[in-house]
Amino acid sequence: MEDITLIISRFRELSKEDKIALISYFVDALKKQHGMDEQEIFARKGIAIPVGIFANDVLGSLEAVVKYLKEDLKLKFSKIAKLLNRSGKTIWATYHNAFRKMPSDFGSVSEDIMIPVSVFSNRKFSTLECLVGFIKGLDYSNHETALMIHLDDRTIWTVYDRVKKKKGIK
Repeated sequence: MEDITLIISRFRELSKEDKIALISYFVDALKKQHGMDEQEIFARKGIAIPVGIFANDVLGSLEAVVKYLKEDLKLKFSKIAKLLNRSGKTIWATYHNAFRKMPSDFGSVSEDIMIPVSVFSNRKFSTLECLVGFIKGLDYSNHETALMIHLDDRTIWTVYDRVKKKKGIK
């Protein structure tokens, strides 16, 4: 997994044209080596959450995830519950609280980092711990992480310290 994280962090540094060329190369390789067509390849892509949805001062992290999955990706509550490893009642209540707090949509959000929805399914960690742990795993500083998700640097330090303790890392 560390190799993938390294590749992702280096990918982020490439120009738009280089990213497109690299993805095209990988798609062509999958097509040739595994006899897949582009539809098959992108159908397996999985669901990802843009980091920009967390850059609001209204919603909690779980509320932002659920609102995005429901409104932007048009998923059913049962599908969201399954993806996030939570009960349907929790997802329904979370969405209605999020909608009450923020009836408008997210609009244009930063997609610099796309977080796989599977990151949020580990119930050992809170949604915020999952988010911060994933971003910090990409070698962002506390300050950069805080700017991305509109939180204080000290909050990021505290949350990441909790993640490290739960993982048994000093």
